[in-house]
Amino acid sequence: MEFINLGSTTLAAQYVAIELLRQIQSNKRSKLGLATGGTMEPVYAQLVQLIQSNPVDLSEIQTFNLDEYYELDTESKQSYLYYMKHHLFNHIDIRPEQYNFPNNDSVQLEADNEAYDRLIMQDHPINLQLLGIGTNGHIGFNEPGTPFDSNTRMVELTNETIQANARYFDSIEEVPTKAVTMGIRSIIKSHRIILLATGEKKKPIMQQLFQMKYPDEVIPASVLIHHPNVLVVTDDAASPY
Repeated sequence: MEFINLGSTTLAAQYVAIELLRQIQSNKRSKLGLATGGTMEPVYAQLVQLIQSNPVDLSEIQTFNLDEYYELDTESKQSYLYYMKHHLFNHIDIRPEQYNFPNNDSVQLEADNEAYDRLIMQDHPINLQLLGIGTNGHIGFNEPGTPFDSNTRMVELTNETIQANARYFDSIEEVPTKAVTMGIRSIIKSHRIILLATGEKKKPIMQQLFQMKYPDEVIPASVLIHHPNVLVVTDDAASPY
């Protein structure tokens, strides 16, 4: 696991966007694992600009999002499907059948979760997985204590995560307490992983992750320690140095 501090939030986002573009250009059938949240908004803004400024064939890429709130209407402005459309999909030449999310309703949930895992691994794993990190070390919605061999499933969100996500809702009571998330098993099989952390709130967990020598399920992101191709990108505020 390699760390790099790019100084500003803008430069960190630009770098990650460039790497996403390079992956698409190097393999027009790329599988991209995508994340949401405030950290990723400048990344997608930069990626849209890059795609619009360069000859890029998006007709065969596939994207796989990490998670979706459980039983939240996907047309809601708080859904991650809406987020991805608003920040990326509606601004580039990509068809709905090319982007994939875990199913978030209770009908046949277990079967749908298993199907999502199979779809992720069909032909080959994800080529480039983009990750954020929670202040408690979660990746996706894999909260502390998640087994490293976990699959896509419905999870209970911690109070810390609920509080962190409350800024996207009118009140704390409206924040979903459950979500469906891609499991760590699928994440860690990705060929390449970029974890982006920006802002001073992420500094303590980045310092903790930087100092860890061995994976520990108490910090889900620590599973990345022994992955052969992981780059952790930060700005000054989140840098562990």
